Amino acid sequence: MDTVHLPSHDHPVVRHVSPADTLAWLKAGWRDLKKAPADAGFYGAAFVLMGFFLVFFFEEAPQVVITLMALFLLVGPFLAIGLYDIARQIEIFHGNRVNLAQSLVAWRANIPSFTLYAALLAVLVFGWFRVSLLIFALFYETSAPTLSMLVSEAFSPEHLAFLIAYFGVGLLFALLVFAVSAVSIPMMLDKEIDAISAMVFSVQAVYKNLMTMLCWAAIIVALTAVGFASYFVGLLVVVPLIGLSTWHAYRAMITYER
Repeated sequence: MDTVHLPSHDHPVVRHVSPADTLAWLKAGWRDLKKAPADAGFYGAAFVLMGFFLVFFFEEAPQVVITLMALFLLVGPFLAIGLYDIARQIEIFHGNRVNLAQSLVAWRANIPSFTLYAALLAVLVFGWFRVSLLIFALFYETSAPTLSMLVSEAFSPEHLAFLIAYFGVGLLFALLVFAVSAVSIPMMLDKEIDAISAMVFSVQAVYKNLMTMLCWAAIIVALTAVGFASYFVGLLVVVPLIGLSTWHAYRAMITYER
């Protein structure tokens, strides 16, 4: 299946959207999920397997498990390129045909931009990984905590400083990645635009629709938490739903003028 691109000389324009529009994006994503359940579900299943892999291989290192789970929120938008392409295919072909193989290599539509974005994201991911492990080392100097200990004592007064430091720093990383990736990855898939320009437009879209995007970020975090709380099984539906809905968020916020 050939990809279809809009003319590269179209100029992106950021539109204003309201918090109520986030529900419309979810509904549109759900409709897409019902049109291509197997293709979209493939990506959900991949995330479920990754979750099982993390717990199985790092069971004795909960700090690594928690850090890598937090990384899900950072790299999730990039890993969902295939889901954006599925939503795009449904849009173009009105849901009559979806090619899973095409979605798996959708990044080839704009290799230079995706390569640069991946490199920048890798720097942020490495930074978060090192900082998060450093926070664990500072608060648990004698011995590494078990996963059950972290869960049972998470909200005890003596662990308040750890929670503030860990989630405070994590929030800064998450907000930065969210701002530069909210619409940039779908934009790079849809248009022949460079990574820096796409990230700039993404930041502009978040800034212009700050309350709406904060609501959208909260919805993503809440759905992801449900997926984690269900021992990753819920990610089978959550990941496709978020990915497909994000495409519609991009379509709502970014239009193009000649």
